[in-house]
Amino acid sequence: MAKGWRGYLEEESEYQWVAMAGFFIFILLGAVAIQGTTNLPGVAVGAQGASHDGARVLNIVYADDTSFTAQIVTPDGTDLYQQNGESSVVELMSSSDGSSADDIRFITLLENGNVVFSPQENTIQVVHTAQNEPAGEVLISTIEMDNGTGEFDVHDLAESSNGETTSWMMVTNENEGTSIRGFGSITSGSSSANTIATSMSDSVLSYPLVNSAGVVWQKIAPLNGELWGASGYLSFISTGAGANPASPALLPVVAVIEWDGTQTAPSIKTIHTGDEGQVHSLIPLSDSTIFAAGTEESTVISSDGELTQINTGCVAAVVDHLDRVWLFGDIGSESILRMTGLEEEVVSLARPLAFTIEASGLGTHVIHLHGIDEMGEAKTLTIDTTAAGSIESGRGFLNLMFLGVCTVIMSVMAWSASGKLKRMKKI
Repeated sequence: MAKGWRGYLEEESEYQWVAMAGFFIFILLGAVAIQGTTNLPGVAVGAQGASHDGARVLNIVYADDTSFTAQIVTPDGTDLYQQNGESSVVELMSSSDGSSADDIRFITLLENGNVVFSPQENTIQVVHTAQNEPAGEVLISTIEMDNGTGEFDVHDLAESSNGETTSWMMVTNENEGTSIRGFGSITSGSSSANTIATSMSDSVLSYPLVNSAGVVWQKIAPLNGELWGASGYLSFISTGAGANPASPALLPVVAVIEWDGTQTAPSIKTIHTGDEGQVHSLIPLSDSTIFAAGTEESTVISSDGELTQINTGCVAAVVDHLDRVWLFGDIGSESILRMTGLEEEVVSLARPLAFTIEASGLGTHVIHLHGIDEMGEAKTLTIDTTAAGSIESGRGFLNLMFLGVCTVIMSVMAWSASGKLKRMKKI
């Protein structure tokens, strides 16, 4: 076959121009085909056999693609359970057993693989994964917070670790408002139920935030050292023309919180009030910054507490293993905004998003989106973040085929030219 191509290309006739024109057309068609595969690859519809398949997912955190802790709606009410691998499921709170998970406001995955949530006032429960227990079974530890400084519910919890000790920061509901408290430090040994009490023997609970500045706090995330990022909103009644006193305006708030790890109350270091919308996610990044994703605008909190505003909104945000933040729109969205640092990239979806996202998370490399469609049916969408550019993707396959064909043609042409030069030298 190679000899046939070589002979054809060696002919000094009008057929060489036909070959060159055909090659040029091939390049153009290849470029069009590659451009036509710019839709995001690696997208799959469905729960992929997960135990929550068919159920409405209210909140979920992933340890990997097949291990997670989820708060779901069942025919009996709201349940909280943990799936470890493809076959192991452990019920943590079950409505059928009289322990509804209706009041669970957060689920936090800790660095050691354990999960924490708060079932009632002044109480944190730690779910120790089977990998952290000598007997290889899931255990639960209950931590009663000191109520000497008041009764409170915990609405969110974040962890900060320096390798030796760990601290927690909590958003609380107390004294007819919200506040922020610290708890720590926690020494090594907290991963196992057998040693967690010893690791917290010297831990202290701080007093609530000195001045909440009228903010309704909702989310908390670790920043750097003694600094934390917090978000919430300010509510006020507008006096402008046409304003509805029964529907107060809400302004998003992002703040940097400072706490020294003692019983002293945390304090606000920096605070910013936005123009509209609400902050729904605080996402810690590997460079000790936080991406605060909002419905109308977002904020990047640097490691030293500096705030940078971004005029980009979304309804859900997930960070992948490459520190790219994926911003998802509402039902009907035809694209996704992907951010690396402050650089934006728009990625098209093959089909519009068919449901409203209510919960999301990252497994090992797969983004999981959960929500309900216009008919009230539970839906799941997964995105393999490693698929883009791979041989499995349409774009990756066309790139490989295009390069392969071009390489073969150019090699044959070079072979033909070199042979002709050798013959000319002999003459």
